[in-house]
Amino acid sequence: MIIICATADDTHAAKVAPILHEKYGKEVFIFDTSTFPTAVSLTARFGNGATGMSLQTRTGQLIRLQDVTSIWWRRPQAMEIDPAIVDPQARGFTFQECISALYGMLECCETLWVNNIQNDVAAEYKPFQLKVAGEHGFLIPDTLITSEPEALIQFWNHHRGRVIYKSFNQRAIAWRPTRLLEEQDLKLLDNLRHAPVIFQAVIPGIRDVRVTVIGNNIIATEYDIEQLDGVDYRLRMMEIPCRPHTLPPEMETKILAFMTTLGLEYGGIDFRLTPEGEYVFFEINTAGEFLYLEDRTGQPIADTMAAHLAGGKPVRPTVKPDS
Repeated sequence: MIIICATADDTHAAKVAPILHEKYGKEVFIFDTSTFPTAVSLTARFGNGATGMSLQTRTGQLIRLQDVTSIWWRRPQAMEIDPAIVDPQARGFTFQECISALYGMLECCETLWVNNIQNDVAAEYKPFQLKVAGEHGFLIPDTLITSEPEALIQFWNHHRGRVIYKSFNQRAIAWRPTRLLEEQDLKLLDNLRHAPVIFQAVIPGIRDVRVTVIGNNIIATEYDIEQLDGVDYRLRMMEIPCRPHTLPPEMETKILAFMTTLGLEYGGIDFRLTPEGEYVFFEINTAGEFLYLEDRTGQPIADTMAAHLAGGKPVRPTVKPDS
């Protein structure tokens, strides 16, 4: 049994699940975590020689967690608490109890995690990503994270207005691409008091490179960006030229070491290749999309993911080392 935590209509789960079944003979349960506890229940026994943990759907499907060989933490959804619970304090308590029970039970599974819940959460924090990337020798853009308008003005002047901005959370309800900070945007400086923003110096480049890491497999894809002038290539990813990209061996070594420090089995890492041939690290997305890369280039990313999940053997530590 392999569990994929995603919505029922998730295209990546829908692509990988049939490969697992048809090629590897694996049973797959696509678990939308928002259906817990309303449509999926859990039961566990500990102590006095009793063992056993299971999930059961309202339709009667039983998933014995001791039979699970791999868990793909693809796109877990927020749990939906019964609307009959109307008191805000009671709803908050119920939500936290559900999180503790479900996540705690899943963490008991000694299996392949893609990715381990706690490692995944830590690696999604962009300040932490930048710190670890720098420690592994990656070049990173001059970066300012602030909620102070004056700090931004100084940064803007230092880089002569060649600055981009982006959000912290790429899994947000409202997706926000990376954009150039225009002079008229400075009129909104006061909005920084509501939430900090990431600002970075514009990095001139000839290619944006998405590196998909699955276990010890590295699949790199390049996009032509000469005409984008700092705009997020994803805004035009279906029209600008792209192709497989060959990384230098020393970059692959750094990438695998970076993944090991983060304790991740999977990640989509974004780099910019400069005219001087240097790779500049932007970020890692632990639940990054990859079908758009496969569709454009024919790179076998879904097959690689299926093979890793079917193998059931982690190549990274399940507990993130102290940094």
